[in-house]
Amino acid sequence: MNTAPLSESMANAGDARKITIAQVLVYELRVRDAMSRPPITALPSDSLRTIQQLMKQHKISGVPIQLGTKLLGIISIEDIITALDQGHINNTAQQCMAHTVITIRDHFSLVRAVAEFERYGFGRFPVLDSADRLVGVLTRGDITNCLMHQLEKRAEEAITYEAAALAARAGDDQAQRVVIRAPVRTGDYDSAGKISQRLRQVLRERAIDPDVRRRAAIVAYEAETNIIIHTLGGEIAVAIDPDKVVIDATDTGPGIEDIDQAMQEGWSTAGRLPRELGFGAGMGLPNMKRCSDVFEIKSGTGGQTHVHSEVFLRKVAVKL
Repeated sequence: MNTAPLSESMANAGDARKITIAQVLVYELRVRDAMSRPPITALPSDSLRTIQQLMKQHKISGVPIQLGTKLLGIISIEDIITALDQGHINNTAQQCMAHTVITIRDHFSLVRAVAEFERYGFGRFPVLDSADRLVGVLTRGDITNCLMHQLEKRAEEAITYEAAALAARAGDDQAQRVVIRAPVRTGDYDSAGKISQRLRQVLRERAIDPDVRRRAAIVAYEAETNIIIHTLGGEIAVAIDPDKVVIDATDTGPGIEDIDQAMQEGWSTAGRLPRELGFGAGMGLPNMKRCSDVFEIKSGTGGQTHVHSEVFLRKVAVKL
């Protein structure tokens, strides 16, 4: 049993900001959901004239240069314009390409991708998978198109909400408690989000208000990723009752030394690897508190951390 002194913070967050669908989408969707694939590429031996025609044919402004599965460089529309101005449009890509290429990973969240566009000011990013293979290209337009498609999809799903709400209202007395319990392993980034996906599914089936579903899903997602990034492992338990969702996340250490500091937006102890993978931005605990109606965290240095969250449920309004 952990006997270390506990730091403790409690908050009622009924005034949590409303979470929009678009905010959740850039949070949940990955680069692989939005990128253009397969990527339009050229060989290092191709001439800039050939690449110019490739850009014109596909209406793109940049072409990665690839040999086999290896990304070697990139030719941009600016390179083509310079070649035309200086008369070396027949030179090869190998002679003119940028050899240092900033890339992003296919499992990055779209919100991380947006931040990378703002950081570098590029028009496109080559996308690599976990094996460093070029699997796509992402532009700002790809992100916009993906979000629009997903918003349309959510709007179509909303048509069924009223019927589902009527059915849920009729079965309120028979509503059963659903408990989702799962171990969470440290460093298991590929599994991040599985618990929140199951939670959203159950809440959707019960015709719970979309904004409430989104808040509950964010709490579950952040709880899971916090264990993956910052701890030695732990467990998530989600209890879905007729009136609320209760989320408890417990890890095996090493504990949080200063909870007040950990609750500050942007403060993070994440190392290089999770940051490179698109995690560890220092928003986990603040997001959980913001999205909860009841929030509590207990931790002691060298011991367990336990995070408790409650999100109150309400049904979709039914037009009679």
